[in-house]
Amino acid sequence: MRGGDLEMMRFCFKKGLIFFEMNTRWMLIRRQYNGTLQFENELGEIKNLLDKEVLTLWQARVWLVDLQTLGQTGDAIYHTTPADLSTYPTRWQEIANRRLIYVNAVFGIEEKFNKVKWQKFIEFKALEIGDENPPCPESVLAWVKKYRISKSITSLLPSVKSGKSRKEDERYAIFEDVIKAAFLNSQKLPIREIVNRISRRVILLNASKQPEEIVKKIAQSTIYRWVNNLRNDIADAARLGANVARNKYRVAHKHLKIAQILERVEIDNTPLDLIVIDELTKLVLGKPWLTLAIDVKSRMIVGFYLSFNTPSSHSVLQCLKQAVLPKQQILLKFDGFKNAWPAYGIPDLIALDNGMEFHSDALKKTCFEMAIQILFCPAATPWTKPFIERVFRTLAKGLIHTLPGTTFSNIIERGDYASEEEAVIDIKTLTHLITKWIVDIYHVTPHRGLGGNTPLAVWNESAKTRIIELPVNALEIEVMAGIPARRTLFHYGIELEGLHYNDKKLQEIRRISGTNLQLDIKFYEDQVEYIDVFDPFLKEYLRVEAVHDEYVKNLHRSAHRLARAQARKKFGDHFTIMQLLESRQDIELIVEQAIKSKKMADRKAAAGLSRLDSASILNSEKSKSRPKNRVKDEPPQPLDGGLDDDLPEINNINDKKDEE
Repeated sequence: MRGGDLEMMRFCFKKGLIFFEMNTRWMLIRRQYNGTLQFENELGEIKNLLDKEVLTLWQARVWLVDLQTLGQTGDAIYHTTPADLSTYPTRWQEIANRRLIYVNAVFGIEEKFNKVKWQKFIEFKALEIGDENPPCPESVLAWVKKYRISKSITSLLPSVKSGKSRKEDERYAIFEDVIKAAFLNSQKLPIREIVNRISRRVILLNASKQPEEIVKKIAQSTIYRWVNNLRNDIADAARLGANVARNKYRVAHKHLKIAQILERVEIDNTPLDLIVIDELTKLVLGKPWLTLAIDVKSRMIVGFYLSFNTPSSHSVLQCLKQAVLPKQQILLKFDGFKNAWPAYGIPDLIALDNGMEFHSDALKKTCFEMAIQILFCPAATPWTKPFIERVFRTLAKGLIHTLPGTTFSNIIERGDYASEEEAVIDIKTLTHLITKWIVDIYHVTPHRGLGGNTPLAVWNESAKTRIIELPVNALEIEVMAGIPARRTLFHYGIELEGLHYNDKKLQEIRRISGTNLQLDIKFYEDQVEYIDVFDPFLKEYLRVEAVHDEYVKNLHRSAHRLARAQARKKFGDHFTIMQLLESRQDIELIVEQAIKSKKMADRKAAAGLSRLDSASILNSEKSKSRPKNRVKDEPPQPLDGGLDDDLPEINNINDKKDEE
């Protein structure tokens, strides 16, 4: 598992890509007309597979990517358009055009500055255009130096200095001081009061000056003119508040232009308007939180995470992890799906708000390793993430508000509906229902913003031209969803929150280094059974299990922290592993009792400690029962070789880049 300071290696379906299956090498040679990928091994054996079949083999680590066949893809560079010459005053345009004529007269003809020769060129050109006051060679040389850098005529525009006199600058400084102190604040003083304060300030200032240094009184009309010339948005932000100003001056832009899928993914959290019960006790647990990720181009929901814990970096990383990975295994957890969920791949950019969970070091480091750009949208500005906000409303009206136990979004809608008494949905059922709604309802419903197309159709169409990338090693996604930390390696291994993690591979690092060195690690909030340690010599992560496996099995990290606190309370600061195990049993008994508590807050907290979330449900072992109503995708019949070779060749791509 690669990691650390190296950028994560990616792969996509390109001609020449090779997978290892034990000792067999399967080379991707073409995508056929019917959409299947055709592979060939050294013996000439042909294998035709659907994309999802290849991804299943990759995710199960049956097929491993040959790193030597990875193509290099460059990062896109976006350029801003400079201001056009026509945006400047006419007089400035004439000056720039005149200067360009003289620059062209000497530029490229005589590379070295020669005053005598340049003077002749300038005089000849002046006669040609009828210029009675031609510039001197030194001036033309200065213009050439500016023009040579950018080759833009705007570099020849005149530089205009402020026309204010020294005294006017001094009077305006007085105006600025008074404005900052008395006008640009929440007191909202009238302009008339500003005029009076400026007049008093001038009188006091002149009292200590010589007659020749007296500052002239500032006319009331001048002060009003200066106030009117202030930026209204800045003044309103200071006087009315930032939120009021932001709403007042927000712009209704055209729709965000996104060319391809995975170019922009929006992620946000919301509490669901639904009371959820415990599966065993049938007691009310409360309202869960939903973290959702949506692809802007297709409106396809690419991932979600459901939990009773308040949003954190863990919930965001779990959602991002599901967004990147293929979804075939998810659909096998439940029965009755009629459609596929083909959304997967590393996005170019994720748009987030300014919540604390989105500013965590864990999320920033994960996005850095995966080369994902992060766009933080201002707080209280839902219009900057319109697509995720819209899908939350659609989910609420289309599913959540139709379920028994809904609290609706406001008290008027709720009326006399007794949410807690009607609640019958547990977290497992809710996970199934949300997945079903996403795959078989939302993704296949015509969308007005997509011109009447469905998100599924738009995704499939855009996927034909988009290079969708995944990490070379499927385990890298799990590692990157971990929380980063640094710990020292000792002879007993690495200690994290009172637990020791150690094995032979870890001690080999210590033997090579010859000292107790600090290592980068990744730990996980949903379990304490293992951590991933970055090997500074092999430049990859090693999975290291906890030494005391009888204690850590099926233990949530939050429950472990409570068990440690219980052990300190019960046995003091120094306690044994057996005492910690005893404390774990105490905490599990407390959690069990809390699930049956009369207080819903206690039951909800206990649910969070019990790993009641969508990830634990979807990542559990597959159900032995098979979907009864599933429409199976039969692999198309293989076609003759050479048809519709639309896979880009790796070597050709590299050759083109070298030529560029």
